[in-house]
Amino acid sequence: MKPGDHGLEDIISGLNTIREQLESGAQASSPDRTNDTKSSGNADEKSASLALEEYLASRLQQIGEVAPERKEIRGLRTGNGWDPSQVIEHVFKIDPIPVKRAIEVALSSNRTWKERLLSIFRRRKQEAKIVGTPTVEFIPIWRVKGFHECYYLRINTYKVNVKDDVVGVEVEGASRDLILERKHRRFIPAVLFERFRMLGSLLASESKYFVISEVLELATKRSESELTMTGLGKALTQDEEMAMTAWRSKRIFDLSDLKVRGARVNVRECTVTKEALLNKFRDQVIRMPERFKQILSNRLQISELKRIYVPFIRVSVEKGLVPREVIVNGSSGELADTELLELIE
Repeated sequence: MKPGDHGLEDIISGLNTIREQLESGAQASSPDRTNDTKSSGNADEKSASLALEEYLASRLQQIGEVAPERKEIRGLRTGNGWDPSQVIEHVFKIDPIPVKRAIEVALSSNRTWKERLLSIFRRRKQEAKIVGTPTVEFIPIWRVKGFHECYYLRINTYKVNVKDDVVGVEVEGASRDLILERKHRRFIPAVLFERFRMLGSLLASESKYFVISEVLELATKRSESELTMTGLGKALTQDEEMAMTAWRSKRIFDLSDLKVRGARVNVRECTVTKEALLNKFRDQVIRMPERFKQILSNRLQISELKRIYVPFIRVSVEKGLVPREVIVNGSSGELADTELLELIE
């Protein structure tokens, strides 16, 4: 490698060194100035920071290809998705089925088919009974939707094919000679190439073209996504979400709205924070371009952020001396199966 040649990592490392030197110089200002002087100093530091970012952006333009960790330029971020405090969270609840119906489902689940048949003829033996008061447990799930969009410039090269009878073209006021494309010619020995040429097997597929280099393109890249997960951080498929939110939801403004007549209420807390959720969503939705000259806009917009409390009704059933707990999906009115219970436990 020649002494004057520098790789991309060396250039970026040099830019980082310049940034650190400028930042350390700004922090070395005297702390004994007055408030007016401090305000002026802050303004100077902000101006210097902006100037530095412009300088870095111009150097990145010269580089052309940018390493993945350098692709997000802080000053170009727009949209509410970068700052969790800018995203408005809406809280909903799923109205549970009546507790009386949940009790019937729980008692029915404790009977064998023979007992159910005998109950039709009212020959009941030892029946199951409810022990204590049923508990409605509200399980939180997160749902977030949004999109990422960026506009950027990139350099490209175009090959323009022309008809066989064209021998020259004028593009943007300049005359261009045509190039006869002969694919892979340099990899074929001359003797073999002449033989192929005599047979016409290669020339039959050749075409005349000219190349336009250094074309500046304005391109856009957009990706949409949605993410649903439990308060414990387990991602949900669309079918799993539908199983938990089968009934209509209702907007609430306080956890005191989570009351159910005839049952105790237990509201489970979220272990996944709003910030952690949005960070995971960003990793999922952002698709930066692989090649660019300059990023013009970098927008991340959250269109929906919901915290939905889903009800599960726990009923203690006792038959003889053997009590057991039956869990009913308070949204669908069906027994919660093993797969569903694994998502909430």
